[in-house]
Amino acid sequence: MDGGTYPFLELVALPAVGALVLDTRAAFVFSADGRHIAFANAAAASFLGESRMSDVLARSFAAGSPLARHLARLAKLLPSETSRVEMLRFNLGSGPVALPAACRRLNLADGRRMVLAVAAVLALAELLLDRLHLLVE
Repeated sequence: MDGGTYPFLELVALPAVGALVLDTRAAFVFSADGRHIAFANAAAASFLGESRMSDVLARSFAAGSPLARHLARLAKLLPSETSRVEMLRFNLGSGPVALPAACRRLNLADGRRMVLAVAAVLALAELLLDRLHLLVE
């Protein structure tokens, strides 16, 4: 196992994170400084265009990037009990991509803070599909 495996497994052991491992929505746990991805599920890897989890976890964001600065603010301001929808702006190969996500702060046992972000896009797509079915009926 490499150096990233044990921290990844520690996060998966948290109920809020473990429940998202097989979720079809992209889910991430970001470091408090916003520069690193500590956890991502398969949907998140796909969103980033990666096929290997090790490539996802090896990604880092520049300290001055808008995403890292936004996540660093969220790590300080978000509540840990409830989620708040935030627009996360990723700079992917094809250009900037905005991802609406339900975000909350994770307080780890060792005192570290992280940001849990779960994409809200799938929920919107399902809601629109339900509305379309109602219109057809």
